[in-house]
Amino acid sequence: MKKKTIGLIDGRSGNIGSIKKAIKDIIKNQPFRLKIIDGDFQVDDYEKIILPGQGAYATLMKNLISYKILNSLKLYLKKNKPYFGICVGMQILSERGYENKITKGLGVIPGNIKKFSKKNLITPHMGWNNIQINQKKNEIVTNKFDNQDFYFVHSYTFQNIQKKFVLAYTNYGGLFPSIVSTGNIYGVQFHPEKSHKNGLNLIKNFIFKA
Repeated sequence: MKKKTIGLIDGRSGNIGSIKKAIKDIIKNQPFRLKIIDGDFQVDDYEKIILPGQGAYATLMKNLISYKILNSLKLYLKKNKPYFGICVGMQILSERGYENKITKGLGVIPGNIKKFSKKNLITPHMGWNNIQINQKKNEIVTNKFDNQDFYFVHSYTFQNIQKKFVLAYTNYGGLFPSIVSTGNIYGVQFHPEKSHKNGLNLIKNFIFKA
């Protein structure tokens, strides 16, 4: 049986070791193979793509351009093929990011990435926090994740976003979107690869059901 290819984008903005290991463990003895994307790629060669992101919005976007990944990624997303963005990999789905400087994003989901605005709020928001499911009918983000804990590390959130694009919220000085989606495109603000069983189950859902 020919194995389907999962692409893991290396945007050079953080260590991809943890998510790489998690994916490999999940697809062991399954009809999938993992391939690192570190340059221009053929869109139809990949069944699914995962983009982990650490660091700054502007840095990740700059690296995607520098390593000639961006144009292929845009075409992939335009075809509504399954995508899973983690942390900054989720944030760049927005129209603009305001970290350090205003940077144009992928524009897949309307909205902007801005810093937590509440005064006296400790940032980054770091550690375990739960998510509140906003939409009850989704094969990937099912009701079993409601009020479950995931691991967060971030100072910026998805703002000015329509409720229809938000699958889950998290409360930290007020509600912010912790899972966003449109079609087959998903983004999570937390780090599922560091969120033990809940995080691994979410990655499994994306790989096997998206």
